[in-house]
Amino acid sequence: MVELQTEWSWLIAIYLFLGGLGAGAFCTVAVVTLFTGERFKSTIRFGAWASVICISVGVLSLLVHVGQPLRALVLFKSFVNLDSWMTRGAWFLFFAILFDGLFALFWTDLALNRMERVFKPLVTHKKIWRLILAVLGIVVNIGVAVYTGILLNVLPFRPFWHTELLPVLFTVSALDTGLGLITAYATLRERANGVERLRTILELFVIVLIIAEGGVIAYYLQTMLGGSTDAIRSTQVLVNGVLSPFFWVLVVGLGLGVPLLVCLIQLTGLGKRIPPLVGPITAITSCLIGGFTLRTVMLLAGLPAMLSAPSLHQILANVRFVP
Repeated sequence: MVELQTEWSWLIAIYLFLGGLGAGAFCTVAVVTLFTGERFKSTIRFGAWASVICISVGVLSLLVHVGQPLRALVLFKSFVNLDSWMTRGAWFLFFAILFDGLFALFWTDLALNRMERVFKPLVTHKKIWRLILAVLGIVVNIGVAVYTGILLNVLPFRPFWHTELLPVLFTVSALDTGLGLITAYATLRERANGVERLRTILELFVIVLIIAEGGVIAYYLQTMLGGSTDAIRSTQVLVNGVLSPFFWVLVVGLGLGVPLLVCLIQLTGLGKRIPPLVGPITAITSCLIGGFTLRTVMLLAGLPAMLSAPSLHQILANVRFVP
């Protein structure tokens, strides 16, 4: 029986999932802000705070996993080598929490009232600040989404992870889950005029991202099956080994198939007899379970490269192996 990867624990899976979910949620509401202004204030405020909470909890789980979390908190001393993706990722996370938090405050009436007492010009030009923070936030949150894949991609001794397709997969999945969360909220709670049109647009993009994610997964597995022996070994564990029920049922079936089906039913009007709460709740629950399971099985399938010893005739031929 193949032993699964267990050195990187479930805490890393939580970080990968929540970091991507928060980044995707912020990018969604930031784009909504840029195109609709203040019309869907409730949805934008929800997405902003959801992104702050998700990324912050994800970072906390990452810090708990590292050996010396207090050192990791001192960014200006611990993360100064900008050639390292670990350093870049740490700063992406820092600025994402900063920009997302400020963006959320500029959509919260209580915070605006208090800011007005301290510095009124800041609140007077709140529309400009919202747009600036939305643009900056999109940049850094895309960086966070990409980094969730690069964190694993940079490890050459894990062939299943060591591919540029992994950051692509995690980024598409992050946008998919984040967009799904915002779509569910807009469907269930948003009451502004034009919300039906917003929901339709969001559901169309959900379908596009689900198809894109399915395509990336298929190409990823095909590439790995055509790769090294170690990459093939990991892929087989995922698609027809011990992880296959979780992959096919929870990732593909529940995480991609169910939300796709719900969106198609909603857009075609076939779900008129279904209670209004059932569709969105089913879709977002399935989407989140699938997103988390995807990170978990990708972690568990990341088997280390097998070490090979020189054969006897190579030793006798004086073949030298340099590690």
